[in-house]
Amino acid sequence: MKLDYFHTVLLNCVNQLDGERTVSAIYHLLKGKKSSQTIQDGKLFNLTHLFGLIPKLSRKQIDAAWELLNQEELIDILPDNLCFITPKGKEVLLKKLEEKPIPSSLDGWQYGDVSRVFWKRLSLLVQVVSNLTYGRKGYLPITKNQEDLQWIKGFLRQSNVQREVLTEKLYKELETVLKLHSSKEATIVVQRLTSCKKIGLTYEQIAYKHDEDPFYVYLVFWNIIHSIIKLQQSRENSFKILNTIIKDKANQAALTTSTKVTRSFVLQGKNIKEIATMRKLKESTIEDHIVELTLHDPHYYPSYFLQENDYSKIMKAIEELQTHQLKKVKEYLGHKYSYFQIRLAFALNGRRK
Repeated sequence: MKLDYFHTVLLNCVNQLDGERTVSAIYHLLKGKKSSQTIQDGKLFNLTHLFGLIPKLSRKQIDAAWELLNQEELIDILPDNLCFITPKGKEVLLKKLEEKPIPSSLDGWQYGDVSRVFWKRLSLLVQVVSNLTYGRKGYLPITKNQEDLQWIKGFLRQSNVQREVLTEKLYKELETVLKLHSSKEATIVVQRLTSCKKIGLTYEQIAYKHDEDPFYVYLVFWNIIHSIIKLQQSRENSFKILNTIIKDKANQAALTTSTKVTRSFVLQGKNIKEIATMRKLKESTIEDHIVELTLHDPHYYPSYFLQENDYSKIMKAIEELQTHQLKKVKEYLGHKYSYFQIRLAFALNGRRK
């Protein structure tokens, strides 16, 4: 069986984790599981760009991929599911990435969720504007999602411009952002769009037209969408329509909803046991929230749980051991610090990079 680009991405993840996490950690990362551990792993191992890029990834799909990589002797999976890349695997990975590097503008952690909303709205807007321009009314919208349909109605009411002007402005903004990419990359995005004259193609159909790997086409597509969002946020006045599409979603905080609630109690000076009691959650869950808070809130320092000098001692041990395994660090320091404190040190270090 031929290796495809999905296998290349998996090999890259295994190489980055360097035997310090299980294959399940990679699955959760690519799916976008918003647990503190998965979020922290993304930061620690420089894999945040791949976070949540394949939300519909199934266990069956990834297990089949692991089996093939194992059969080809590109990885070794130990009984405890820790995974290592073999010398042969490193050679194959290097060759594959030289041929086709992972697209550089991907940022699944920053733009994963918002990019999917952006694309649904943008593609619906293009379809609606196209049909309005040609005076067509009897067509089926590309989505049945009521939130998206309500958004497009509100957008059209508030735009206060003639259809022709709206069409021209949208076209110019899309033309400007797509010209920043290669002709092939821009074509992939255009081929995904539905208008009054054509139905958007699937990744497989586009891959066939370009004699390309479908998963690589998928990554190229989202790479461009992420880059568009980043560009229009930095140049809001230049891309008023694109900015309007996503402005209600783009500034949402990175923290998960439950962590935000815990944050409010932490800032009130409550300890872990008190918060766990009030929220009717396990103390370990509250610890997860505090680790997440430490990782993503640059204004928060967990001094109540970890003093600066203790942080320095833990980081010195981590640097000497060259590991991300909590158990190794804990044993090296004579069990003086809890797993929670060591995780906080890792989180602080990840934030400061």
